[in-house]
Amino acid sequence: MSSSESQPSVEDTIGTILPSYGMFTSTVGMNVTVPETTSEEPPTYAPVQSLPPPTIPATTTTTLDSASIATTSHVSSAFNDSVASSRTSVTGGSGSGSVFEASGIDENGSFIIADENTGSWRETILDNVHKLPNLTFESHKISQAVDLEVHFTKEVCEPGKKPTLIQPEIYEYKQGDLLNGYILIRNTSDKPIPYEMFYVLFEGNFMIANPADVLDRVPVKIRKFLEMFDFGASWRLVYDDELPGSCEKPIDPIDGTQLCFGVKKVILPGVTYKRLFTFRIPNNLLDSECNDHGLSKHVEMPPTLGLSRWEVAHYPERAQSKIKDFSMMNTSVSYGVMARFIGRKSTWEADFGKINTTADETRIVNSKGDEYIILKELTNHFRVVQNNTPATDSERLMKLLENKLMYNNLILRIKEKIDHGNQLIESIEKGNFSGSIDIGKQLTETEIELAKCSQLYRPDHLRDAKFNPDKKEYYETFLPLLKKSITRTKNLGTLRLATPKQEYCVSYIPPVRFRTGPIDDLAKSWKFEIPLELSIKFPSISTKSPQLPTIKSIRAELASLTIKSEKYAIPIEFNHDLIFNKQNTGEFLDRDLFFNNVTKPFRKYSTELYNIVQKLGSGNFRMERRLVDDLKAVCNLDDRCMNMIVQDFNVNGQPFKKDAIKWDVTQEGATASVKLGVNLESLLLKGEENVKKGSRSYDRFTLVPDFQSCFMGRMYHIRLTVHLSNGSFSNIKVPVRIQKVV
Repeated sequence: MSSSESQPSVEDTIGTILPSYGMFTSTVGMNVTVPETTSEEPPTYAPVQSLPPPTIPATTTTTLDSASIATTSHVSSAFNDSVASSRTSVTGGSGSGSVFEASGIDENGSFIIADENTGSWRETILDNVHKLPNLTFESHKISQAVDLEVHFTKEVCEPGKKPTLIQPEIYEYKQGDLLNGYILIRNTSDKPIPYEMFYVLFEGNFMIANPADVLDRVPVKIRKFLEMFDFGASWRLVYDDELPGSCEKPIDPIDGTQLCFGVKKVILPGVTYKRLFTFRIPNNLLDSECNDHGLSKHVEMPPTLGLSRWEVAHYPERAQSKIKDFSMMNTSVSYGVMARFIGRKSTWEADFGKINTTADETRIVNSKGDEYIILKELTNHFRVVQNNTPATDSERLMKLLENKLMYNNLILRIKEKIDHGNQLIESIEKGNFSGSIDIGKQLTETEIELAKCSQLYRPDHLRDAKFNPDKKEYYETFLPLLKKSITRTKNLGTLRLATPKQEYCVSYIPPVRFRTGPIDDLAKSWKFEIPLELSIKFPSISTKSPQLPTIKSIRAELASLTIKSEKYAIPIEFNHDLIFNKQNTGEFLDRDLFFNNVTKPFRKYSTELYNIVQKLGSGNFRMERRLVDDLKAVCNLDDRCMNMIVQDFNVNGQPFKKDAIKWDVTQEGATASVKLGVNLESLLLKGEENVKKGSRSYDRFTLVPDFQSCFMGRMYHIRLTVHLSNGSFSNIKVPVRIQKVV
């Protein structure tokens, strides 16, 4: 047999390794000795909780807590789930002799027990690792004695082969790329340091840092949407302990580092350990990341956005080279490879002194009450920006239709609850109420319709969709034209702005330090034309054609919209059609905003439901928990919009002039058509008035590809503003998509 036949390629090998931790614990990580009957769940990539919340039946309803509504300025937080959370306990394992339960929470809820006499104690620790005290940044000599380094390499690391290092600050990854490297571990003290677990993982996190304290490294919100363990690089994750001789080459001849820890679970002084890792960045997240709503965009890989406070804590110098990508303050989407040691506090205190940990509500201890803590951890972050496959026109139209159906369904479900509540109130007030009505158990027609739509409107069924290829749709806004004088206000007609429905695709250009080649071809997409139709319909009662207003100026701005939810999963996918071109007030201040068009109406629904609760009482008016959480999510969405002026802007190929637009006047009205030339290379932020002439916008800031996840999203649009001689401003918005293509 040839060597090529006996050894699989790197591509083949990597494609079959590194499951998520959830899959490992459900399959190869299970005890060999199992009961005759087992109720193990099937493998899943979702984080495995050692103490899952109680299962909520489909008919479970949630009580609206009116007291919580009245005490908040955000009416959406009015809904307080009345479903009581319960915790199940597990009795002590055989032979443990422990006063605690084998694996679970004690009756007072003070401890999570990880009993080493069971086969799942490691999983209990990892499932609750966010609750462990962390000595990484503490001024304790044992943590300071452990030195960790995470290095990335170009090729898969092999003992005896010198690797080519990659600097994560200048390298950008995408889906499908191999993530290679090694971890260096040193004990700089003169004493052995014991540990219980060491593991290496690749993770992606959505994180919101504490805005009240810039030094606080504990996030107020963290959502781990990606988690992959390298079980070969880790220790104490596999079922069998690492035994002497398990490493074919225990010493790397390149640098003399020790490739194995050994069975004693100690970091020896004077020894440098090396652990090799390899991951493959997945093309998508697993469907379980959006279990609640099953939204396709929510399982796409979000791009790196913002700067994680964890990254700054480990690498303070990176704060100086932070990328300007218009992320929300204290909010980030980040990827990194982490190395972490976990051990028992008592094993260190004899040699290194007493360790004081914060008396948190819940601690993770073993069967003897010895507390587990994080000895040291290090995450080296790197940049990930996904490639986008351009959607066909049919796919885009189908997605718009699906989003519209789901959005309207959510509104209709809420309105039906409001209607049912009002009907109940009316029946009681009229004395016609003859019995109880459990509103929560009613399955609405719109919910049934949504179930049908979710089956029908999928990419696999695009061939069944019927579209009229000749039908031309427009984005359009309308503005009444009024001429005001001291004595009266004269109606001049109605101005309509319209542009064909089209999504303008712009190529993603990496920050300067991440570019590996010329960007001339990418930059071509930053220049395009937008057709704009203007029309004025004269008043029907007018006896003569009114005087046409003069167009004083036309302005274009690119807007970057970021949304986030701190607590609840966003229940819908937003698109341009659902959000914008709803208001055109004629004012200079733009009121056609996400908050006004989405968040504010949902808060109004919340207020109506609150008033119903006040009248009926929380025990008489119930709603499905899912609907309550969805309403909370939309009501509490935060949004931030950054507007950038397009300096290089022309009308019909020429700089704008007052008489550049020629009206075609008839007895009924007037029409005009123009082509607006937009060059996004000339974008100018507020405060950049003194920017160097000729400086290109993508050299100063970065427009990441648009995305949506369960807790964050980014969208773009161009806002066109027409300034009229009567002092009015008319606006229209067109969608822009930033996409990274191969």
